[in-house]
Amino acid sequence: MISISKINQKGFELKQGKKINKELPYFITIVTLLSSAGIGPYFMLQRVKSMELLPTIRNETNKMIKRIDLLGVDPLEVMRQVRLRASSKALGEFFDGYVATVESGGNIINYLKSKMKTIFDRHAESQKQAVVKLGALVEAYMTIQVVLLAVYIISAAVISDPFATSETGISSEVIFLILTPVISILFLLAANRNSVSKSPEIDFKKIIMFGAPGLIVSGIVIGLDLIPDPFIEPYLLGGALIASSIVPTIYFKKLYAKTISAEDSTPKILRTISEARKTGMSPESSVIHACKRKEYGVFNSVANGIANKIEWGVDFKTIFKDLQKEIQTFNVLISFNILFELISAGGGNPQTLDSLTETSERMQEIQKEKRELLMPYLFVGFVLMGTTGFTTLLVIDSFGDIAQESQELSNIEELAGSSLGLFPLIVLVQSWTAGLFLGRVIKGAFSGGFFYSIILVIMTLIGITLIQFSIIDVNSLF
Repeated sequence: MISISKINQKGFELKQGKKINKELPYFITIVTLLSSAGIGPYFMLQRVKSMELLPTIRNETNKMIKRIDLLGVDPLEVMRQVRLRASSKALGEFFDGYVATVESGGNIINYLKSKMKTIFDRHAESQKQAVVKLGALVEAYMTIQVVLLAVYIISAAVISDPFATSETGISSEVIFLILTPVISILFLLAANRNSVSKSPEIDFKKIIMFGAPGLIVSGIVIGLDLIPDPFIEPYLLGGALIASSIVPTIYFKKLYAKTISAEDSTPKILRTISEARKTGMSPESSVIHACKRKEYGVFNSVANGIANKIEWGVDFKTIFKDLQKEIQTFNVLISFNILFELISAGGGNPQTLDSLTETSERMQEIQKEKRELLMPYLFVGFVLMGTTGFTTLLVIDSFGDIAQESQELSNIEELAGSSLGLFPLIVLVQSWTAGLFLGRVIKGAFSGGFFYSIILVIMTLIGITLIQFSIIDVNSLF
């Protein structure tokens, strides 16, 4: 029992350490900026305590403040003790260096700025490594599709009948039908856990409301064989999948445009605030001046709303809560959170705001670089999914024709009416789920994949048309 408890404790500490390391660049940023504004260690911790965007660091800060308030321990001593107790080695080393610099009479601002630069360089490198890992996941997913095709071709070549039933009573169609969605679901879950970027998702209820009716109707029609001509079934399902994706695509396009506009506009707003402060304007007036400008695109309404609320005397906490309802992008929220905390603490001097602006610009650069690194995987996904789906159907059709010619099927006339069986439907669903997978990888949200799903389904329908109507026939070439 003791060993199990130790294992669980180590597992918990490992998870906590990972969470702390993710939040550490932003924590060091706020500490650096508050310190450069003349805020002491204790009040600095008090400010961090109110930052809900850094939940794990906030929890660690709460523990430190309790030791100071309840036990009367000196703030610097509490910081020194963090190295012995913290789940994150990096956090402990940061506090240890902070205390050592203060006690030795060194330049604490230089130390903090150096740590901030180093931690963001590490953060940028870790994001690049995460993109590489995610790229490997994309390649693995696409490779699995090729492997499934290869396995099917081998099994079909051995039994000379792609629709035959094995000794276990299970046809290759059914095996393919089961394996395909199971593998897709597993990779969707893996993409959700390993995504390096995150965009706001559309409300699941809206997706169901607009998408379910068409899918349910098409499922009933196909399942009950209400349409005598099996050639129409793929187009019915494909149309339902496309129809279910149109509204989410439109909704997400608006959300994503707002997110990108917010990310691009935030450094501009902070730069304008910093320059306005250099002219002698007050921090509040500088924010109003920056947010009232009309050059932020879709983000204009949100920025103008911030300016109006400040003019009406609304406090910064309320303004930030309203901003959270409008924007879910972490980099934008953390930048405004730090800005409001600085002004509230009386630290809105030009030098501090300059440092905040540079940090925000650095965060934006990292985000842009991630998007650029991820885009090639979108091309890879489209090429592999398009060619794999088409090749799968082409091979299945070829085996069906061979089986007809050799009269190895029990009902040749039945096969002639639906030589592809359920495979077109399987490939359509696979293309649709592949679009969601690519959306989570590239856009940071499953909702962002509906547009890719539409394109992949259309590509698959074109392939089905070319094969079903014998526009492309492999057997005629030999």
